[in-house]
Amino acid sequence: SMRRLLLLFKRLLILVALLLLSSMLLGTGGESSDELAERVRVFTRDKEFNFVEWTLDAWMKKASQLALGSENYLETEQRRQVVMDYLDLVWKMRVAEANLNDIFADPNIIDPQVASSELRDELEALRSQRDQIALLAEAILQDQVSNVVSDLGLTLGGQPIPPVLYHATELPWALIVSPREVIKQEADISLVPELAVDQQVLLEEQVDRGFDVSSVVVGIGGVGVYPTMVRETPDLNWLSEVIAHEWVHNFLTLRPLGLNYMSSVELRTMNETTASIAGVEIGMAVIEKYYPELMPPEEEVEPEAEPDASQQPSEPEPYNFYKEMGITRVE
Repeated sequence: SMRRLLLLFKRLLILVALLLLSSMLLGTGGESSDELAERVRVFTRDKEFNFVEWTLDAWMKKASQLALGSENYLETEQRRQVVMDYLDLVWKMRVAEANLNDIFADPNIIDPQVASSELRDELEALRSQRDQIALLAEAILQDQVSNVVSDLGLTLGGQPIPPVLYHATELPWALIVSPREVIKQEADISLVPELAVDQQVLLEEQVDRGFDVSSVVVGIGGVGVYPTMVRETPDLNWLSEVIAHEWVHNFLTLRPLGLNYMSSVELRTMNETTASIAGVEIGMAVIEKYYPELMPPEEEVEPEAEPDASQQPSEPEPYNFYKEMGITRVE
């Protein structure tokens, strides 16, 4: 009984410490506070995502899972199976949602509500099953990323600082604003997930006309608040990479590169590049250590052919503006 009380007290202390960290990290999810962003908010204030409300809700869920600590009572193979079951449920949900959209988009179906009744019941059952194991799967993946981070020496006393914490959720849209004469992120404003396509287009047009800029509303993979926001997906390779990417943002927030995130466009670019490179390497290490069967096949590099001295060099292709702009945009 005394051991259980001590364990509960320890978890409460951890929770308080994490809440303090969360208050420090809240608001570092890519928002720009410069003058242009403030002027753009004339068009976005009623559409902006509420990070405080989301964070409080996420902390309530994380606190309940932390109090249970059920992931600590599972063997390695059981932990793997929980994660794979969770991913399978998410996949089945995606298939059911796509089929549901097809029914409502089919003009030949007179009453889509009746036609989709059975499918909607199936989708609701899948969501209920997903909700039952989602927090446990998140806790397991957090532990696995933490172990890999520890293997790589990015810890203090064996503990990642801050601890790896994420929550899968429906993500906000991001309104990215750039000057017209150069490709550069001047503002990044998070918008509610419910924003429809026609509303996104209207907002882009309003901002472009109002400030002579180039803007676009885009989807994102995660946000570096705390716990970090990550889009729900059945793709474990992508998921592990994004969990690591967003944790690296939190890691950097306690260091000069993160503390100066808002200081300049160049420092934001350095921060994002660091998180991207580290996220790929940490995510791949998680797959290799815990889910080796999901490792992508290695690409075979073909040896370069020896140049044929008898052939004359061909004339270079004439400059093609559209081709070059396509390459530029991909880069």
